[in-house]
Amino acid sequence: MEYNNQIFLDEFKNKMLKLNPQKVLFVCSKEYDRYGYRKFLDEINIKSVSFSSFEPCPEVSSVQKGIEAYKSNGCDFVVAVGGGSAIDTAKGIKFYSKLDFDILAVPTTAGTGAEVTRFAVLYKNKDKESVSDCSIIPNFQIFDYTTLKSLPYEQKIVTALDAFCHSVEAFWSLDATDESRQFSKKSLSLFNDNFAKYIENDESTFEPMLECSMLAGKAINIARTTAPHAFSYKLHKLKGFYHGRAVAVSLAYIWKFMEKSGKLDSLMKETREITGFDVDGYINFLSKLGLCNDLTMTESQFDETIHGVNTQRLQNFPLKLTADDIENIYSLFIKVK
Repeated sequence: MEYNNQIFLDEFKNKMLKLNPQKVLFVCSKEYDRYGYRKFLDEINIKSVSFSSFEPCPEVSSVQKGIEAYKSNGCDFVVAVGGGSAIDTAKGIKFYSKLDFDILAVPTTAGTGAEVTRFAVLYKNKDKESVSDCSIIPNFQIFDYTTLKSLPYEQKIVTALDAFCHSVEAFWSLDATDESRQFSKKSLSLFNDNFAKYIENDESTFEPMLECSMLAGKAINIARTTAPHAFSYKLHKLKGFYHGRAVAVSLAYIWKFMEKSGKLDSLMKETREITGFDVDGYINFLSKLGLCNDLTMTESQFDETIHGVNTQRLQNFPLKLTADDIENIYSLFIKVK
């Protein structure tokens, strides 16, 4: 597939010539040069070595391999081109190495907002082992929206829903500020205006959807994610759901629980206004996208799920959830077989 991204390659070239690193660790998937960024480093005579030995859900052990590659090749700069996995791997390399270097990120999905956040979502033996540090926020970004052209239909859906959930959760968060809520509102406005055409690969939506993702990232960088993300990780691990699907479904039924509580009427009204959905409309929206199928678990899986919620992620949630609440929320959508 051809990418008409010369304007972004030129932006990249100018940035790199100005920064003038000695050697770049280029973090990307094995198809790392399909957008042309690594090739451009060669053209401007900046040395680089590729690192692609990481998983879609990056393991800390893979990050350690990245640190070895960085050190053994005498690198002094990192470029990450890809979705959240590539960018979070780059951020993990900086976090665990304790080295002081800059990161330039080129996001290729409209979803994680990893290019503007202090978080890196990593795993240890498939269990979440995320890190958070302001020093790992990428120093530079290239928003090359042409890369979204090749993103598969299902990936467009689940990554965009991740951005949607980031915005809603940040809006709900007890740590929300006026600034973060403005980021959330703007992000959700862009989502509402563009999502339907975006998943049909309408190129006019690529730039606004990448902005939607970035703004949602800025919102969670201030306010952090809340209960839906905490609820999603075992669905991702045990059911194999894409992260965006797991968190979108979790958000739906946590939202339903919040509505039924009767304690958050003002917040629920604002949520309906900024998302354009009431909770049943949102669940129907997910169902039409085929995301509410196969919501079954064995008893042992369900037990692991209800006991696997990271309670740290619940501290900024506007309701205090008990163990019974957690089980009751999962029971709204998980059928135990």
